[in-house]
Amino acid sequence: MNHIQSNTQKKHSLGLKVNPMLMSGFSIQQLFEHGNKLHKSGDISEAETVFRNILEIAPEHPGALHFLGVIARQCGELDNAEQLIKKAIKIAPNYHTAHNNLGKVYQDLGQIENAVKAFKRAAKENSNYAIAHFNLGIIFKEQRKFEDAINQFKTSAKLNPHHLESHLEIGSLYQSEGEKFNAQIAFKTVLHLDETNIEARCKLAQTIESLNQTDEALKDYQIALDYRPESTQALNGIGRLYHKNGQFKDALEHLNKALSFNQHNTETLNNLGSAYQSIGEINNACLYFGRVLELAPNAYFAEKCLLFAALNNYNYSTDELFNLHVKLRSRHDKPKFTKKIFPKKSKAPNRRLKIGYLSSDFRTHVVALNILPLIANHDHDNFEIFLYYHSKNDDLMTKAFSDRADHFKFINTMTDEELAKLIEEDEIDIFVTLAGRFDENRPLVATYRPAPIQISFHDCATSGLAAMDYYLTDNIISPPNTAEKFTEQLFRLPTYYQYPHQEGLPEINECPAIKNEFITFSCFNKPEKIGDEVIKLWAKILRAIPNSQLLLKYFKYYSEPLMQERIIRRFAENNISEDRLILNASQDTHADHLTLYHQVDIALDPFPFNGATTTFEALSMGVPVIALQGDHFVSRVATSLVSHAGHPELAAENFDQYVDIAVRLSSDVNSLNMTRQNLRHQLLRSSICNAVEYVKNVESAFRKMWVTWCKTGGYKGN
Repeated sequence: MNHIQSNTQKKHSLGLKVNPMLMSGFSIQQLFEHGNKLHKSGDISEAETVFRNILEIAPEHPGALHFLGVIARQCGELDNAEQLIKKAIKIAPNYHTAHNNLGKVYQDLGQIENAVKAFKRAAKENSNYAIAHFNLGIIFKEQRKFEDAINQFKTSAKLNPHHLESHLEIGSLYQSEGEKFNAQIAFKTVLHLDETNIEARCKLAQTIESLNQTDEALKDYQIALDYRPESTQALNGIGRLYHKNGQFKDALEHLNKALSFNQHNTETLNNLGSAYQSIGEINNACLYFGRVLELAPNAYFAEKCLLFAALNNYNYSTDELFNLHVKLRSRHDKPKFTKKIFPKKSKAPNRRLKIGYLSSDFRTHVVALNILPLIANHDHDNFEIFLYYHSKNDDLMTKAFSDRADHFKFINTMTDEELAKLIEEDEIDIFVTLAGRFDENRPLVATYRPAPIQISFHDCATSGLAAMDYYLTDNIISPPNTAEKFTEQLFRLPTYYQYPHQEGLPEINECPAIKNEFITFSCFNKPEKIGDEVIKLWAKILRAIPNSQLLLKYFKYYSEPLMQERIIRRFAENNISEDRLILNASQDTHADHLTLYHQVDIALDPFPFNGATTTFEALSMGVPVIALQGDHFVSRVATSLVSHAGHPELAAENFDQYVDIAVRLSSDVNSLNMTRQNLRHQLLRSSICNAVEYVKNVESAFRKMWVTWCKTGGYKGN
């Protein structure tokens, strides 16, 4: 294509050809219409020739100037485009499409305020001009002015009901804000206009999926796939649903098919990593998450997933685990904020402190169970509690948190920087990020240093962030001689875990071994925690105790042939036959799930990633849990729980002791039954369920941290 310049005469002198239509008696209007037709058909070079020929006859023809500006923008010559379109507008001030395209030029130049003015002018000059409102909506969306964006998209859709993109944008914004009903309406509107629209079909399926209407979501994904069999979006949606439902063979089939169409699709690679992690293929999971980070180094979801999967990887040494965290997390550090001081903040050591907790789990969730006793019992005379909730979902547990906080704020539409600004505006003194690497939690907000003191809580390993000051733990999880490394300073509570008293627990039955005349072991943890080393050790126990059986359950996972085959094969490799295994699969209520412990004599805790809530639930049902003490936080959680429950003898220091404890407990069923009848009472009277004392300890920790900051402007060891 010829290089576009504003000097049309110079362009002509360099050899621009005269369009034959000029020599055939056509009017300027006919030439203009011909140029417009050429432009629409994609023949930009010929269109440019026609428009320049028009300017030979009528140098101030606004339409020709405007379209030459449009062509200049298409060629990346933004300054020239601006000049040409401005000239057209000067000649024809009411030229609404010229104002709109000038806005697009300003957008490309990064001059957003000018772009907004241009689009608004276009809309003013033609009150029925839908595309100007659409373009304003796009800018407002990028500026995260979501309400303004939706209003513009709605205006665009009202003016042009057949503009699919407007309805798609409306649905997507409602989807991101958790307004699922409105999102469905928007996507269904698109499909009413064009039932083959894959994007709308998949987004509708995603919205329905988030409402746990799995079958309906699957139907829509399948319709999308029928229209476009190579759609990675639809294949990923189906694969994700099958994964969620524990149908791993079907999940992997669809995800691998998606990968065959696009080897570099990061969504597919992430979903494959998650699927392999769920079935316990941790090495494969790490490989897929690592592949995503090779393709997209800033892929934060894959980064979190890799840091999660690594906790299940038995092969990581202490140094390797720490180095992985620092490698992935340190690149998010913001040195200009890390050591930020707060000169205007009152350093009165005993004043009322503002505590901010950030989580995506203020809902029915295992982290919520641990945190609710703390939030529910805070001393509001001395601590003002702010809860920042990142989620599109809420439930009765959310209301329980909201009712017990001084301030409860939904922040899922805010960026990390916007949230950090809000936290600082709220004058938070101590900022606590909960379960950083899990779910939708956002520890990177801490990199902006919105508060003087920043704490990582329930993250299971170091955050790896320079701006995170403290890491809460206890003396059992992190003994004084721990080899585990942290970027934070460890602050040891007397007891780390805390669980609320639960009403209506099933009654404790007698040991089933008394009637069965054999021992039933169990593990109700995620299959991803049951690696080869775990199976090898558990097989040794089953071989040491004649006729003993092992009951495994995690939702419906063990009903799936791929999962069954994998578990049976791996135990067979360790000389344990299939008849020694009980693979239970059901989607129970919580009460029914706990009642399943009536079939269990002894629970076996996995490693290196121990159970926490599962350990507590087993103990609450009178079932002793055998734990293996490891070297890291995640591999000492169960040891902490059984020890604080009053049974440190259940924690083994090595594999041989682990087997010995199982043999000892199994050898005296009457003693085992006595332990069973007393265990719940011991647990409920222990520090694990003493919320009042626990909260005092946490608040004491906060106060000590605060006093240290008041004296030093930092934290111990900094």
